[in-house]
Amino acid sequence: MLQSLVVYLIYLSLFLWLIYRYQFFGLFKDSKISSQLFSIVFLLKAMAVPIFYFVYKILYGGIDNLDSGKFYHDVKVIHHFALQDFTFYIKLMLGLQNDLPGSYDFQYCLKDTVNWDNGTVKDYLYNDNRVLIRVHTLFHFIAFDSYFAHALFSCLLSYIGIQFIYSSLKSFFFDKEVLLFLTLCFVPALWFYTGALLKEGITVFCLGLIIYRSKCFFENRNFKNFVWLLPLLFMSSLLKPYLLLFSFICFLLFFLLQSFKQLSYKTLVFVGIIGIAILVANFASNMLKHRSLMEAALKHQRLFAGVAKGGLFLGNNKHFLRLKNDSTQIKPVKYKLKFFTIKKNVSYMYWENNHELDTLICKANSDTLTQYELLYTITESKSNIQISSYQGSALQLIASSYYYSLFFPFFYHAKGLFQMLASFENLVILISLLIIVFGMISNKKEPFLPFFLVFVCLAICFLVGLATPNSGAIFRYRSPVIAFVFIAALYYLPVFKKYSGSE
Repeated sequence: MLQSLVVYLIYLSLFLWLIYRYQFFGLFKDSKISSQLFSIVFLLKAMAVPIFYFVYKILYGGIDNLDSGKFYHDVKVIHHFALQDFTFYIKLMLGLQNDLPGSYDFQYCLKDTVNWDNGTVKDYLYNDNRVLIRVHTLFHFIAFDSYFAHALFSCLLSYIGIQFIYSSLKSFFFDKEVLLFLTLCFVPALWFYTGALLKEGITVFCLGLIIYRSKCFFENRNFKNFVWLLPLLFMSSLLKPYLLLFSFICFLLFFLLQSFKQLSYKTLVFVGIIGIAILVANFASNMLKHRSLMEAALKHQRLFAGVAKGGLFLGNNKHFLRLKNDSTQIKPVKYKLKFFTIKKNVSYMYWENNHELDTLICKANSDTLTQYELLYTITESKSNIQISSYQGSALQLIASSYYYSLFFPFFYHAKGLFQMLASFENLVILISLLIIVFGMISNKKEPFLPFFLVFVCLAICFLVGLATPNSGAIFRYRSPVIAFVFIAALYYLPVFKKYSGSE
């Protein structure tokens, strides 16, 4: 622990010096914000790293059984094999490994991971856990076995991403540049979760690059800027595509429309094009996956609800099983650590390894001899929520999704520190939306930017609220885009010149 913190402090000092002295190789060079302010803000942002760790240490006994700890475990497992067999490591980094249970690669390395295969049920999307794990196995060469160093690298990536977003949008916020940057940095959930080894840090980095490079392309349509868009399109298709790929399309369209100075009714043109794009995507989904986009989201809702209920997860080279979280249902195998048989008449869900998309049910087990390895145990989440599904009307479905993704929990629902933090953020969301509505009605400023920002945020929040029946997960998943509502409100607020932070 102490050694891990020392490594964190050394890297933090190095990054602060690079930002203050060299603007971090020019990334933080700005006419409105001084190097000193950039350094101070990063110091405050980096405080989320130890705060995240010790909050979970106090409340839950540590991060080992949470996503952040599981990702760190997998990074260490794969990095260990990188030192033993670098050829295998390169193959894994390129996605050429064999993940099937019983294969050499699985037995050699991947069976010891936790989150590497957690997400393979996402038949509709790529398992983006692997993107994060691959990136941080590279960081592990310089992290010196320090979790805090990994979390700081994630924090730095998000800070660079925020700088890209700020640089891309600051021209719309004359004399509010410092407030714009501070708003992006200190959205409560985004500040908190980008201080951990989670996908939010690298997601914000990619989102910032997407916005910045989209703007550069339409300001200077040369080959270099076009080439930048290609790897960003590829990455946005792998990492949180519901957020990054959608944002990629929306921001390209936004800056395209902005490049037509004389174009009237940009908002209507934007809505029309996005509407057509959604219809085309839904048609493609029906053709290729034999389900609509809504059906895919609701399937994810059901799968997420199943995992959130917790359970015992076991497997062998033929089956993957989920039992209720009750250890009396299984019997340990003598002389074989982590191996169990299932007792008679126990019910469970299972999947065949060659047909992972089909969920099967065993109502009363009769096979008490087959041995299974206990892969992991998940306790039931305490923040599960009931979101309307097919049983409700379309209006009920929309209202339920937005209620849980934007306004739940509120202070009278709050139980504990995290829900109080979420309640505060939800209050700011409500106030921001009121400011935006009032501003659009009473202010003569061009409404395209605030409308666009709110549209992107609400579209993603609808999907998150629909597919994720857990308030804690919603709070985290919405964090990369919820700042768009806050800065849309800032767009309509009056200028306070005393906040100007120019050098």
